[in-house]
Amino acid sequence: MAGNRENSLENSRGQVSQNKAWDFHRQRFDSIQALRGVAALFVVLEHIRFLSCGAFGVDIFFCISGFMIMHSTYEKSEFFLRKRLIRILPLYYLMTLGTFLLLLLFPEMFLQSKADPIFLAKSLLFIPFHIGDGAIQPLMRIGWTLNCEIFFYVLFYIAMSISHKYRGLICSGFLILMAAAARLSSPFWVPLRFYGDPIMLEFIFGILIYYAARRLYQNFPSSNPSPAARNFSVLCIVLCFGGLLVSRHTMDVAGFRRPILWGLPAAVIVLLTFFIGLYNVKMPSSLIQLGNASFSLYFMHYYPVMLLDRAVFDFSAVSSKALLGTGAAVALSVILALVSRELLEKRLSGFLAGHLLKNQFSRSKTET
Repeated sequence: MAGNRENSLENSRGQVSQNKAWDFHRQRFDSIQALRGVAALFVVLEHIRFLSCGAFGVDIFFCISGFMIMHSTYEKSEFFLRKRLIRILPLYYLMTLGTFLLLLLFPEMFLQSKADPIFLAKSLLFIPFHIGDGAIQPLMRIGWTLNCEIFFYVLFYIAMSISHKYRGLICSGFLILMAAAARLSSPFWVPLRFYGDPIMLEFIFGILIYYAARRLYQNFPSSNPSPAARNFSVLCIVLCFGGLLVSRHTMDVAGFRRPILWGLPAAVIVLLTFFIGLYNVKMPSSLIQLGNASFSLYFMHYYPVMLLDRAVFDFSAVSSKALLGTGAAVALSVILALVSRELLEKRLSGFLAGHLLKNQFSRSKTET
């Protein structure tokens, strides 16, 4: 009798845990989305020359990406790679083609790039190459992060094809092997040197955050959660951001130092931001909207900031004019990002998804 009661209790606990796991994967995390917006703003500030204080926004993005890809593929992994490409390629291709056109018409605007059709082809195909001054970047230079994202998606897709259950572990193994191979091999093979960069290891941090976040969600008390833990988390996030801002100008974060000095604090920020969200803290709607448009903000801000810098405000040093220009640059970048979000991300990508994925789904049902 006692044994039956214990088995029943154990089954009940298992069912509750399973229900919370399903619930976790149906959630939209406003706190993480708001953090996307903050990270994107830091990247904008990185390109204001007298500030140059937000490159670590990329590290936050990579950690969030690893977390969200694991989260979004828990139940549905069908057409994963196709969905990601439809989501990001339209804007990237338009920006790359626009950059090539600007190089043809106004070559004097660019210090290193040139209107080389080979550069254009490699940029569109995500083949790393030397663009000049020792940099390995595509024509749309800030697009180097998207190259990293695409490569991560491909590795993740391969990992899922091998084992959906262990997709995170297998993908992490691929990333570690790439970093090790790049470290041990000749530095002259550009694709391996680029895709084996230690910053790619930060996607692993995101995968680990997913497992930690899922455990936090399952064990988070449904009533009377301790506000002290929330307040301590906020303090830790502020300290991590402070450390990142200080290290931006005082530490060398090249190579394997970057995942340690920037990647780990970024991972802590992402995990604690998720934890704060469990308290149902209402995030500013403006930051959530900015997070929704963060992909567009990342790509759309670069040329407006450069134009305002060179033609109007001069961001080379602190001045009242430069401070006014910073506000104008941020405002213009955000407006363009919101427009891009509506016209390109939602409408164009939505149109492509509606046709390509719908046709593929119908074909797969027919074949079945």
